[in-house]
Amino acid sequence: MKNNILFASFLLLSSINLLAQDRVFNYAYQSAVLNKGAKELEVWTTVLSGKTDFYREIQNRVEYEIGLGSNLQTSFYINSKQKAAFDSDSGEINMSSTEISFSNEWKYKFSDPVADRFGFAGYVEFTVATDELEIELKAIFDKKIGQSTHALNLTFEPEWETTTSDGKVTTETELKYDLNYGYSYNFNKNWNLGAEIIDRNVYIKEDSFTHSALFAGPTLGYNTDKFWLNLSYSPQIAGLNNPEGMSGLNVEEFTKMDVRLLFSYSF
Repeated sequence: MKNNILFASFLLLSSINLLAQDRVFNYAYQSAVLNKGAKELEVWTTVLSGKTDFYREIQNRVEYEIGLGSNLQTSFYINSKQKAAFDSDSGEINMSSTEISFSNEWKYKFSDPVADRFGFAGYVEFTVATDELEIELKAIFDKKIGQSTHALNLTFEPEWETTTSDGKVTTETELKYDLNYGYSYNFNKNWNLGAEIIDRNVYIKEDSFTHSALFAGPTLGYNTDKFWLNLSYSPQIAGLNNPEGMSGLNVEEFTKMDVRLLFSYSF
């Protein structure tokens, strides 16, 4: 009887910890989903910086996440981004208007990273803006081994942007596909330290060219029963496929580095 009580207590504490610690990475997703009726509010801020000249972009997301039960959850996002860049023609820094968009995410867990050989989840996210439409598809693999967490994501994201050319409305197509690996170590009750490696690729249909770059950097996480926070730094370490005449980092399509802060409160 005593052993049964201890086992039940362990399961309860484990489920609480998983609920409070939904993510230990900022780019790699894990297979865990919220329990039925559980809710989380997440706030994301990403700062992207550095091209040939001055460039800075700030992206913000506010996410409301709901557990639907039967290994399914959904989320709703309000997104915004704004850019500032040096214009060599005018000699000034120009700031773009704020872009607003809406996203809806669905995630289904097929297997668990602790109970099964590895965790696996499928993910789809739809984003709508005034001039853009995106669909993000993601295969999520993860594994919990002792105090270590491994995660591998395969992402495919087609994007369509409406613009004008020679006075006519046209639609430009981009195909993004990423490979992301994350490792994190839980070195005490509240803290995780790890790293993420991201292979980013963008195929621009109109140019028939694929931009590629490799990013890697550390991720630090803090969590309690109701709250968790992740901070990551991801510099570009190599341009894998650059436009003709460009060597080193690919700053045509990507930035030199980005910093992301993500925090969440569950209720």
